[in-house]
Amino acid sequence: MTVQPSPDARLVEIDGGAILLRCDVPAAAWVSPAALGWTRGAPVPPEHAADYARCLDAWRAAGLIRGPGLQDEPAPAEQPADREGAGSDRVSASHPVLVVASSPDCGYCRQLRSDLDANRQTLALSGASVLLLGEGSPLTWGAALEPAQAEELTATYAHLGRLMGTPSAVRLSPGDSHRVVRGFEAVTAALVELSGSEPGRVVCEVPTSCSVGVNGAPVDALVIARAGGRAVGIAARGEGAVRMATLAAEGTSARNTVRGYAPVTLLVERPRNLWLVFRGGELAARSRSANETLDALRRIVAGFEPPGARQVRLMCGALVRSGGGRALLFPRNWMSYLVERNSPLARAGWRLSPDPFACLEPGPDGAPLLSHPSRTAGLPPRTPVVGVLTPRPTALTPGPSTRARLLTQIVNWAVRPVSPDHIRTVCAWVADLPLHLGTQEEALAFLTRSPDAI
Repeated sequence: MTVQPSPDARLVEIDGGAILLRCDVPAAAWVSPAALGWTRGAPVPPEHAADYARCLDAWRAAGLIRGPGLQDEPAPAEQPADREGAGSDRVSASHPVLVVASSPDCGYCRQLRSDLDANRQTLALSGASVLLLGEGSPLTWGAALEPAQAEELTATYAHLGRLMGTPSAVRLSPGDSHRVVRGFEAVTAALVELSGSEPGRVVCEVPTSCSVGVNGAPVDALVIARAGGRAVGIAARGEGAVRMATLAAEGTSARNTVRGYAPVTLLVERPRNLWLVFRGGELAARSRSANETLDALRRIVAGFEPPGARQVRLMCGALVRSGGGRALLFPRNWMSYLVERNSPLARAGWRLSPDPFACLEPGPDGAPLLSHPSRTAGLPPRTPVVGVLTPRPTALTPGPSTRARLLTQIVNWAVRPVSPDHIRTVCAWVADLPLHLGTQEEALAFLTRSPDAI
């Protein structure tokens, strides 16, 4: 049986096998040399038939291959409201209204609630209303709703969350048919549009459980910075943090060119004598110096600018060796741990890049260079990448495919959407890089004990 990748997936051959991955969302799988032959019609030995069938089921579930009897295109995130489903077009609206279905048990909904609170002033000036259902009594942001209209909308869309999932929303506009949107990104895009901005010009990152925890408490201000024509929301807690966020946004022309709703992407606060910068729930920078913090904030904002034509962004962190012209990549979920231990790293000559992505581009010899979004004191604009710190697999089976499986995880760090050509480029770049296996604790010991060995 010949297996066909889905329209958004690509098969990149490496080490005799292949990496099967999607170009639209982070999903990837290693295809062993034997399995690669089976996907092309080679007979499957009876003793491996059950394992191969399980692989096919997993690949189909991840959208990596075409499934029998399934449509190739995903269901649209937006569709008209219907009378027997999400609601009714018979409900009228005198001004734009977004009815949002939420749930207190949904992490995406909790982040959305935090974003709505942070954007309260913006929504108040928009002339539109946002009605949140599903968390006790209905809540309203923006223009006030007449009690009778609020009751009608609440009754009409009471089952929206059960039918469409959470978060989901229905947009009502005078004279237009109602529209239903599903998912955090689609609902956020509707809020951006409701406030008069373009969704594609606002940075929106899907929240994690950690980001919900960090961003859950109220903020004192939301400042909008500009990165290559896109808005980046910087929330702040505390008077000093508000000044810091405002300084980071100055010079980006955000106040004159970008207005409207923006989800919280960065957060700055100052507990006691420390400045902390979070990206979602991830600690991106920590310092006792206001100047260092401001520099990190400006650099992170600049990192959200679109990449160059020859650049590929990876969702991972990077360490740069001071004065040595070397950089190491590491898993993104190690960032907070390493930032909290930046002092011993600095003493060993390593500096963490606060950039939101590891942006790579080819050097003169074709090897990857780490490209920094903005130059800071002591750091070159581009640094050769000399290796990758990566977790040791829990069940490491020695064999020819072990490295290929690890490379599959690293290639899957590519920020989506990404072109097939860029996927092949990432494969070529990481194929020859040394891989240093271990836990984050072992990585810290390795970096601080033998910094010159790398």
